[in-house]
Amino acid sequence: MRKLIAIVLIGLISAAIAACGGDSVEPTNTAPPASATEAPTQAPDTPTPAPTATTAPTNTPTPTNTPVPTEAPMPTPTSPPPATAPEPTATPAPTATPAPIPVPTATPMPIPTEAPAATPTPEPEPTPEPEPTATPEPTATPEPEPAENPVAADLSPLGDNLLWAAHFDNATKDWSVYDPSGTFSPDMLPLAGQEVPDASDIGELSALVVSRPKQIYWLMVSDAQTAVLGGVSRNLFSGLNGVPW
Repeated sequence: MRKLIAIVLIGLISAAIAACGGDSVEPTNTAPPASATEAPTQAPDTPTPAPTATTAPTNTPTPTNTPVPTEAPMPTPTSPPPATAPEPTATPAPTATPAPIPVPTATPMPIPTEAPAATPTPEPEPTPEPEPTATPEPTATPEPEPAENPVAADLSPLGDNLLWAAHFDNATKDWSVYDPSGTFSPDMLPLAGQEVPDASDIGELSALVVSRPKQIYWLMVSDAQTAVLGGVSRNLFSGLNGVPW
């Protein structure tokens, strides 16, 4: 009997602990098992109480970690849709009022008047024709005077007494002549046994050159004359004269 009471008490305590949230404690059977040979002693004439049904302890599940409540997201404010303006109603155009038709009025006939006498239009005077402008005649460009031959300047002291002057170049073996009077002839040259040159092979004497050895110039004069030529006083005879320059 004591064993049974102890079992009942342990079950009640376990149930109370489970109800309070504590860890469930499984009841341990501390009472030694009854011997099969042990028999309850009952007093004679004492009624035996009926055995009470023992409720088996229920295994209380171990509480799990309570989940932390998650904050609910704030609702995003939704802007209301833009109000759609109602389309304006077309106003009917006003009907044009017809203009009144004017009544034609009789126009009085004009009284004829005498036309004024026509004034004679003066005739325009004829415009005189412009006189033609005389075109100036082109002015003739004067021809430049030929440059003076240096030989003429060098032999100017002889004047008109000089008929012509000639020179023989030993280097080229050519003759050159200055003929102011136009009386020169190739056969008048002092050829000294040389052939008479052709007139086309004789050039023009353009200058009297002072050089070493001195050049010989042949002067043909009409009359004997003394003159300063090349800075030296010369005595010339009538005819051909050889003058060193």
